[in-house]
Amino acid sequence: MEDCNYEKVGSWRYFKNNLLVSLALFLSAISSGIAIFKAETIQISPQKQQFTFLFYNNFLVCLTIIVAGILSFGILGNFVLFANGVIVGRVIIGVYNLYGITPLLRYLAPHFIFEISALLLATAISQETYKFFYNFRHSDIKVIRLRYDLRAFVMMNVLLVIAALIESNL
Repeated sequence: MEDCNYEKVGSWRYFKNNLLVSLALFLSAISSGIAIFKAETIQISPQKQQFTFLFYNNFLVCLTIIVAGILSFGILGNFVLFANGVIVGRVIIGVYNLYGITPLLRYLAPHFIFEISALLLATAISQETYKFFYNFRHSDIKVIRLRYDLRAFVMMNVLLVIAALIESNL
């Protein structure tokens, strides 16, 4: 049991900086979306959606972040995360301007934390290829731990399943 806890702590330490940078980027993107679209209103008509549809769409976004990041040493993965954050900010302010906070708390908040955590993990994974580039140019080598990447990918999928389960039952 202690070995398992040690691995969890090791995974957290391994991704800590990438996750914090991704979180800061995402929060700034949400703020940008709110500022850019502050006068906009968005009408909503909540409809029940299938679990598989929700999971598939969210998985595609995460996969896009990972692949784009791998192909661009993390840069395009950050861009996809930022674009997603601007859209989230637009939805938040648009719904708030028309309906107030209640629909946001009822429909967005319950699954938001799981879905966003998965997006942040995908972005952290996508930033791993930066270490390859760094290692070519510097003498102090940054270690790439594929088992942590695999664990993060599995955790990302678990979070996406939880988010889709919650969202499909709202």
